[in-house]
Amino acid sequence: MHPTYLGLQVDWPLFVKMPLNADGKLWKVGDHFNWLERGIDADKVASLYVTNYLHHNKELEVQSKVGDRLSEFSSKKLDTLVSLLNVIVKDRTSSASEYNVKKCRKSKIDDKQRGLIRRFLNNNAWITEDFYRIRDEILG
Repeated sequence: MHPTYLGLQVDWPLFVKMPLNADGKLWKVGDHFNWLERGIDADKVASLYVTNYLHHNKELEVQSKVGDRLSEFSSKKLDTLVSLLNVIVKDRTSSASEYNVKKCRKSKIDDKQRGLIRRFLNNNAWITEDFYRIRDEILG
């Protein structure tokens, strides 16, 4: 379950908690609320979140196969993902020092590794498409 003290996270998928009408559509409980793709105003989304119409839900992320899906990765798969991302970084950097600055860091702690991957992706938008491709290959 999503900790309530974190509040709305705009880069995490949202799901409908109570039925609602928005953007010309009737949304049912459990629907993935893809507000960014639909261009819905962030203030309206925040209002729906605060009034409990929308929520974050890790189980629905897995079922719907949305979000970064890093929670589905085992330790071994996380290590494989980071290694494959770093191969791409190495190919696109011109020196060892540049690679060491830009590479995705590794950790033996799964939750920390997920955080390191998310930070890496936020700082390196150019590799996002490669991340999704590699992620989907690893998850099958």
